[in-house]
Amino acid sequence: MPSSRSSDQISLPWIIGIGLALFTAGGATAWFAVHHLSFSQKTSENPNESQSPAPISQSPIVEPISPGPVKTSPTATPAAIPVRETRQVYWLKVTDRGNQLVTQEITVQKADSDDRELTAVLQTLLAGPSNPQDMTTIPPGTKLLDLKVDKTGIKVNLSREFGTDDGPDMLIGRLAQIIYTTTTEDPNAKVWIQVEGKPLELLGEGHGIEVAQPMTRKFFEENYQL
Repeated sequence: MPSSRSSDQISLPWIIGIGLALFTAGGATAWFAVHHLSFSQKTSENPNESQSPAPISQSPIVEPISPGPVKTSPTATPAAIPVRETRQVYWLKVTDRGNQLVTQEITVQKADSDDRELTAVLQTLLAGPSNPQDMTTIPPGTKLLDLKVDKTGIKVNLSREFGTDDGPDMLIGRLAQIIYTTTTEDPNAKVWIQVEGKPLELLGEGHGIEVAQPMTRKFFEENYQL
């Protein structure tokens, strides 16, 4: 009988141990099965989630700013070169046959009117010759007060010095210098001569000469002799 009892004592603890082992193993198996199932469901819902690498942060693409139009300083326009015109001034030269008209070419700036160009020519005449061999019979200090050019001819207004008395040859030469210098561009032009705004009728006083108005080169050559 003792042998049967011993066998009962040994078998009971083993049975309990085996039961606990089985229970523990079954619980672990169940926990693993539940979590494995949950992970499998997530994987099936997002198949690429586990495989996609983490996004790489990139710096924003900055496009180069195109510069605006470059401002440049305006190029200075060179000043226009003034156009020069050739004109003639008449002086007197003493010869064996008496006084003789001689010409000198001068250049004046081209103007927008004949008045301005002829004014520059007459001012050169009244200033006197630069060549010592040339002579003028126009009295020093004579000034050009006004000058007008129109379709009727040339109107010259001179200061009182122009009417100063002198010898007949000097007076005729004085008249010739004005007439020929003012009519260089148009030898047939008519010339009106004034002194202090009054028409010149007698040039000089005691030995004066009569002056026709208007005066032309042709009339001068027909009525006066240098």
